[in-house]
Amino acid sequence: MPALILRFRARALMTSFGATLSVCIFLSLSGCGGNGSIGHTESSKTPAPVATNEFLNLVKEASCAEHKNRLLLIDQQYVLWDRSGNCADAAYAQSLYGATPKNLLCSHADTIAGPRTTCSEASVESLFKTMIANLDKADLGLGSAHQVQSIAIPNANSNAINFKALPAPFYHGAALDYALIKDKQAWDIFWNASGSKASANLIMPDFNAKMVLTKFYKTVNDCSITRFLKVSSDGQKLHASYFDEERVSITRCDLENTSVSTPMQMIELPTLDLAVELQRVNGALISYQSVVSGMHSAIGTARNIVIRDQANWQQLWQEHQAGTGNATTPPAIDFSKKMLIAVFLGTQASGCSGIQDLRIWRDTGKLVATHYDVTPGPDSICTANITSPFHVAEVDLSTDTVEFIGVPSSTP
Repeated sequence: MPALILRFRARALMTSFGATLSVCIFLSLSGCGGNGSIGHTESSKTPAPVATNEFLNLVKEASCAEHKNRLLLIDQQYVLWDRSGNCADAAYAQSLYGATPKNLLCSHADTIAGPRTTCSEASVESLFKTMIANLDKADLGLGSAHQVQSIAIPNANSNAINFKALPAPFYHGAALDYALIKDKQAWDIFWNASGSKASANLIMPDFNAKMVLTKFYKTVNDCSITRFLKVSSDGQKLHASYFDEERVSITRCDLENTSVSTPMQMIELPTLDLAVELQRVNGALISYQSVVSGMHSAIGTARNIVIRDQANWQQLWQEHQAGTGNATTPPAIDFSKKMLIAVFLGTQASGCSGIQDLRIWRDTGKLVATHYDVTPGPDSICTANITSPFHVAEVDLSTDTVEFIGVPSSTP
């Protein structure tokens, strides 16, 4: 099993977790195998040059590699291909090669019968197993006696990673930058240090397949927010885009009423042994005018729609009102200057379901509409009303592609 690590990056002059943790902490929460000499064989011969282009061609169009797709050069002699993706079967694999893709030495892969590891070369078996156990480490657990370098994959595709928001809005302590939690022990340490009662109402993620990324607001206060808008992977790094918003209130927003509350957001996403890069996208947010929103639409299936002309707007409005007996004309839109971005969640079985927040922003040449879709938590008191939440927003006309990201979230 790979070493599971809770990472904290603290701001300068800030402290975290009281006396137990300090600035720039890397807290290892489980042992890891490997040392400087495992599997390393000396040879009087100069290793053959690694066929980099052949490896790049191998991984360029790889399937089941949407989440992770990286090449690592070890000791200028071996190449490790590490990939994972959305496939139901064979969702991940690691392969160790010699100088060319034709020289496969070891493999570790997901199969219908469970994980399987094989090696054709006994001399590198121990080396390979150490790598597999330490995929989340920059040196793959091999130590200073070995050299590990990343082979950049040019024009790597960036793929969105599905994530879920956890109902944990506050950390009780000084603000950190972010925390990455990969196992139960790290989860327990985090909440014990916080002292928050909110953890008692949280369902702990399945850390066999999931991890938790937490972003903290920049200062200790009570009502401000920080929120993830998109998580994506280019195979080499995990990119997390977020915004934060200062909010001032004369009343407390933290119902636990502690003196030190730091707003935060926790999200659950697939476990990926990749470096995390956070990007604040406040400047990319686009203001919009809400045209119409509510809890009841005649459109009973989930749909995301971009409308740039009157004919399509008229058709959508008729579908939205069908069977209501309360037909009206659609709100007037100047489609020479504006367009509509519409989100319909479809039929929901709870009166507490709805679109909590819609944010529209620019991301590398396209528009992104991120909407948080709320469902009731286990302790929520909700009616069993059938609803069909929707939100239609007006923005400046653009020919750019619009990407929709729905974020499942729940109330405590």
